[in-house]
Amino acid sequence: MAEISNKGLYQIFTDNDKFNNPVNFNFQIFNIKKTGDPSKPSILIMIHDGTYHTKALLREKSLENFSQKNLQVGDIIRVIEGEAALLTAKKKCVLLIDDYSVVSTNGPAINMEKSQMLESYLYQNPHLSNVAQLRELAGSAASSPAPQKPQQQQQQQQQQQQQQQQQQQQPVMNTSTPKSSFNQVKPSSMEQKPIFAIEQISPYQNMWTIKARVSFKSDMKKWSNQKGEGKLFNVNFLDETGEIRATSFNDNAEKYYEMLQEGKIYYVSKARVQPSKPAFSNLKHPYELQLDRDSIVELCTDNTDNVPNVKFDIVKLNDLDNVDKTSTIDVMGIIQTVEPAFKLQTKSGKTYDRRDVVIGDDTGVSISLGLWNKPALEFSLPEGSVLVAKGCKVTDFNGKSLSMIPGGHLISNPEIPEAYELKGWYDNYGKETKFLNLKRESGLATGGGNYFGNISERKTIQQAKDENLGRSERGDFFNIKGNITFIRAENFAYPACSSPDCQKKVIEQPDGTWRCEKCQINHPQPNYRYTLSISVFDETDQIWLTLFDDQANQLLGISANELNEMKNSGQELSHFFNKFQMKEYNFRVRAREDNYNNESRIRYSCSNLGKVDFNAEVEHLSDLLLSSFN
Repeated sequence: MAEISNKGLYQIFTDNDKFNNPVNFNFQIFNIKKTGDPSKPSILIMIHDGTYHTKALLREKSLENFSQKNLQVGDIIRVIEGEAALLTAKKKCVLLIDDYSVVSTNGPAINMEKSQMLESYLYQNPHLSNVAQLRELAGSAASSPAPQKPQQQQQQQQQQQQQQQQQQQQPVMNTSTPKSSFNQVKPSSMEQKPIFAIEQISPYQNMWTIKARVSFKSDMKKWSNQKGEGKLFNVNFLDETGEIRATSFNDNAEKYYEMLQEGKIYYVSKARVQPSKPAFSNLKHPYELQLDRDSIVELCTDNTDNVPNVKFDIVKLNDLDNVDKTSTIDVMGIIQTVEPAFKLQTKSGKTYDRRDVVIGDDTGVSISLGLWNKPALEFSLPEGSVLVAKGCKVTDFNGKSLSMIPGGHLISNPEIPEAYELKGWYDNYGKETKFLNLKRESGLATGGGNYFGNISERKTIQQAKDENLGRSERGDFFNIKGNITFIRAENFAYPACSSPDCQKKVIEQPDGTWRCEKCQINHPQPNYRYTLSISVFDETDQIWLTLFDDQANQLLGISANELNEMKNSGQELSHFFNKFQMKEYNFRVRAREDNYNNESRIRYSCSNLGKVDFNAEVEHLSDLLLSSFN
């Protein structure tokens, strides 16, 4: 049995380097809880390092792993990709896990009497950590005065009130640079109140006011979960020191939605300060604001020269290899290609709209940028336009692509020097540039888009085997073009849970119902899901590919439930499968090493497939012929 990383949690939250990169630690699971919206659940687990325990939240790829690998209490997992978070307002330590591997199953029960809650220990002893947020607590605790008697407290409060009254009678004057703590305020209902820089906002500051421009305003959105339903919207406030996100809910959202206009400048105070949520924000500020009924927002109509219009932190496309996948970035490029919008369905059955836009910059590099939902449907900019994507993340599967995150937004032809320079370069030189395309590697879509990269980068089956693709820890992706020679009619699907957010296998009961042990529900009928095996060959070799539900649906054109009905009605599935034999497709393949009974072998699964573009094939062959004469 694999060993857990003794005091690994303690190391993550006390060592700044490990806090910023909490990977390659082994932890044992002793509790699993599903939270959030049933249509888009979150998985909260409790993990143990032999001495301490704390909460961990599964997100991104780890949610897929959870549904596929049937994670159980007692299993030991290794964190491959994740992020540590300190919720200082609630005094919580949380590990956000984006990807993991299961290194051992069915471990012994944990003796919780000998384990201590990590956050309880660290928040009582913050001086033991060199993580900045905990060190701040240590500093504030060290500077806190000793408890006072009631009479002393009353005297001190009176003195503070007198000091505040004196300060309010004297305007705050400041002649320093824009990044200082306070700026001169013109008379208004917020007259003579100190103006704080956005970068200084934290829960440790109570009396603050910011003067900031609304750099982004979202649409009003509706939400619903087990607790009820409501609406929300968010804005980004910008000053010369940075940006901070603000959110408002329900009745307050209606009030502030009408009041706040993108591009205008406001005084804001008395908003609730809380830790930021990186999954929903593209800003670097560690905190965000919540506008409630006690918040004060006033329009600023004068002295707006020192508030910038927009703030970009643009990363050149040739520098994307150096970007951390967990970080949010801004990019700028010339639109080269606008793909049609298409539907994408997740494994939970939820449907999204998506569009891919290829952009390139003056480094000679181009990349696919994924847009989602409303921005994807409404995108109408022509090729050749300058586009800034503010708030996107890098997706890395043996290649690069970009994806807009919730809260990110697009700016066309911005009036900044960098945009003018890029447009000038493109008009003079860029139109003739042959860009290096950092192809999209995801393969999550069920249709539409170009997910098979450049033909010149395609591999033969023999090449994939000779290069031992699949031996890396996380597996490897590659593209092939091949013909289907056989489709296995046996075990083409499994009976799955009918709940929309569950894909676990169900077991038929004596009464004819089908039971899901995960959901603890008996269903009248199962929902069959594909695990279809097909044989594919090219001019060099042959492999077996597994097609899961989305890809098999895409190939066969019917659901696993429909195919199962055909089988039960006595139809020969081989006749149905014959029409797909010897047809040629592009396949996006994932190779991964599988260990069973101390034997290892490479398993191949299909993450996407599509018909061969013969025009592109002819163009590729033409390029090869021309290059042979040069």
